[in-house]
Amino acid sequence: MRKQCLAFRYSSLPKFLGVTPKIDVYVALNDPHSYMLIQALVELEQRFTATFCLYLVYESRISLSVDAVTWRKWVINDANLIARQYGFSTIREIPNANALFTGQQLWQMQTTNLTNALAIFRQTWDNDFEHYYHVSTPVINFQIKNQQRLFDKGHYSPASIQYLGEWYIGVDRLWYLEHKLIEKGYACESNQTPKYNANSMAFLAKDNKSLCKLKTSDHLFQPIEMFLSLRSPYSYVGFHKVKSLCEHYQIPLILKPILPLVMRNVEVPQCKKKYIYMDANREAISAGVPYKSFVDPIGEGIVKCFEVFAYTCEKGKSQAFIEAVFDAIYVRNIDVAITENLITLCQDLSLDYQDALEYGLEHDWQQWSDTNQMILDKLGFWGVPCFRYAEQVYWGQDRLAEIERAIISYSKIL
Repeated sequence: MRKQCLAFRYSSLPKFLGVTPKIDVYVALNDPHSYMLIQALVELEQRFTATFCLYLVYESRISLSVDAVTWRKWVINDANLIARQYGFSTIREIPNANALFTGQQLWQMQTTNLTNALAIFRQTWDNDFEHYYHVSTPVINFQIKNQQRLFDKGHYSPASIQYLGEWYIGVDRLWYLEHKLIEKGYACESNQTPKYNANSMAFLAKDNKSLCKLKTSDHLFQPIEMFLSLRSPYSYVGFHKVKSLCEHYQIPLILKPILPLVMRNVEVPQCKKKYIYMDANREAISAGVPYKSFVDPIGEGIVKCFEVFAYTCEKGKSQAFIEAVFDAIYVRNIDVAITENLITLCQDLSLDYQDALEYGLEHDWQQWSDTNQMILDKLGFWGVPCFRYAEQVYWGQDRLAEIERAIISYSKIL
C-alpha cells in the first residue's frame, strides 16, 4: 500500500497535472562517488523529464571498519573506475580544506541546478579558485541540516538518490532508476534504453551466449579467489554470479570465508543493514538469484559452518558446501546454528559431520579465517565480497564485470 501511495503522490499525480517528478539527491563535496554521480545526472537530465533536488551533506562518511588512508585510496580508485566506464572526469586526491570550504560556500550561494553543481565539484576537485572563503558556521549548519534530513529519511550515505520510496547509491544503481523512469513514462522519445549498465557481464547478454569460450590451458592456473562472509547478502549474490562466471569460462573458484564485521567488533548502523538487504534483494532479482529469507547465522551459526569448512575443502566440496549454506540462509529459511540442520546439509553432500569436526580440530577455523582476513587487509580491502583474478582485485559483486574483462584480456580467445 505504501508503495502505491508514493507512486501516486510522486509519479501518477504529477504526471496527470503536467508536473515533472522530483528526485532527491544527496551528495558530499569531498566524496568521489558524489562527483561521479553529479556527472552522470547532468547527462541523465537530458534524457528524462525529471527535477533533481540537490542536498549537500556535510561530509563523506568513512566506514567504521577501515582507516582513513585505506578508505581514501580505495574510494578514489573505485571512482576513477566509474569515470573510465562512462567517460567522466577522473580525480587524483581528496580536495584540501581551503578548496572544500570555498566550494561549500559557493554551493550555498549559487547552486540551484545540476549544471552549477557540476561546475562547483570541478572547481573544488581541481582547486581552481582565485579566492578562498574561510570556514563558515552557517555553511556548515546548512549541510548538517541536509545530513539530518538524509538520516531522518532512513538513509546514511552520500551519493544517494531517493525516488518513490526507493534508494539508489551511486552511478552503479542508476540503471534501476532509468528503468523506473522509463516504466513511469518519463523518458524522452528519442532514447528508451538505459545507459548505466557497465557492470553487466558480457557472457550473460542475450546476443553473446557463445562469447569468449577460452582455452582451458590459457588460464588453468589462474583461478578466481572470492573473499566472502556467510552473513553478507552481497556475498550471497556475488557467489552465484561468480559461480556462473567460472562455469562459463571454465575457471576454478577458490573460496576464502572471513568473519562478519559484527564478529570483528564493528557495528553496522540499522539503516545501512536495511539498505543492504533491500539492495541485495534487488540485485538478486536482476540476476535471477533466489532470495526468499534471511536467517541470521551470526555467532554460533558462523562458527559451526567454519568448523566444517576445512573438511569440505579437503574433500573437494567447499563450493557445494558454501552454496548449501547460502541456500539455507537466504532461500530455505533454515537456521545453520542448529546442529541437526548442519548434519543434514553435510549428509546431502555425502559428508560425515563427525569426521568434519575432527578434521577441524587439526585445522583451526580461527587460524585460517584470520589468514584470509590478513590477506584481504594486505590487498587494501576490509569488507566483502572481494574478488581476485591474477593481479586484478575488486571489492563488490558490482565489479565482477571487471573481473570478466581481466579474464578476456589475460586469456587467448578461440
